[in-house]
Amino acid sequence: MKTCLWKGLLTAALLFDVMASTPALAGQQWRLAHVIAAGTPIDVAARRFAELVKIRTKGEIEMSVHPAGQLGGERAIIEGVQLGTIAMSLTTTGAIGSFAPEFQVLDLPYLFPTDEAAYTFLDGSNGRKLLDLLDRRGMHGLTYFENGWRNFTSSKGPLRRPEDIEGQTIRVMESPMYMGLVRSLGARAAPIPYDQLPAALSRRQIDGQENPAVNVYSARMYESQPYMIRDRHTYNVFILKINGKLWRSLPAPLRDVIATTAAEVRDFQRKLNREADQHFINKLIGRGVRVHEPTPDELQAWQAATATLYADAPKIVGPDWVGQATQFRKDWDAGRYAAEAQRYVETYDRIQVPLDTVIRNFR
Repeated sequence: MKTCLWKGLLTAALLFDVMASTPALAGQQWRLAHVIAAGTPIDVAARRFAELVKIRTKGEIEMSVHPAGQLGGERAIIEGVQLGTIAMSLTTTGAIGSFAPEFQVLDLPYLFPTDEAAYTFLDGSNGRKLLDLLDRRGMHGLTYFENGWRNFTSSKGPLRRPEDIEGQTIRVMESPMYMGLVRSLGARAAPIPYDQLPAALSRRQIDGQENPAVNVYSARMYESQPYMIRDRHTYNVFILKINGKLWRSLPAPLRDVIATTAAEVRDFQRKLNREADQHFINKLIGRGVRVHEPTPDELQAWQAATATLYADAPKIVGPDWVGQATQFRKDWDAGRYAAEAQRYVETYDRIQVPLDTVIRNFR
């Protein structure tokens, strides 16, 4: 009898130790944070992800979504995920590069010629190897949502050729790759957190910046940035990640729900963002922004001006990563991923998205 009692007490003590060192699951309110405005495609998708996870786990996991930097800038949000004070986050490569510099390979200028090329790289073995790096940094990477094609804007004058941006001060993400990109064009790079960007523009502390159209419009940058060129110099992503300790504590069925739902919502968000991009370009034009579509010759000039960054990139991300990325582009151009490209076209054609939901948020 005493032996049974002792075993029972020992088991209870061990269970208490496990519970004390493992994040609580059932009924816990997780927080999912990002810095983009509420109502944008990334925010709509984050809320959809939270809703589906709640339904599919029968309420075991509930998430509140915190947009627009409510829980801090991207660096603070990533640190929060590492510490476990924030369960999940969506942040860009510019921010994650301070924690895992290899991710900056995705920001090589003009690396991806199409949406499908970017998806093939990200959803394949190359993208997975990048996400796996986060497991050694207190996080677990799930997948890549879409920020979109980044374009330059300016207050100084029309942007048509690289020399038009020379001498200007351009805000970039806090990333050596983006700073190198701007410097290769003869401009000054000003690394400013996204949540501080609108104020810096309104105070004329900088001349220009680069972002996807939805971010330019939702942050009202058109009030100070009357010129844009759709040069699409990088395809930018949001990395969906979760606190590593929390991830490992989850039972396998819950991990499967989260991973499967993340992939499903990823495709939904990409399609929504793609449809929203042209809409917000049109809205910027309606606000008086002069949006320039570069000719093939002009685009080639931008590509040539930034090509020097490929020689410097190995010092930032490592030669192996640059080699894999450039080899992927060669293989893509050679048609070796034609089947994957077609599958993406067919998959995304089937996805229906509520574009009106986004449009209503930004009349």
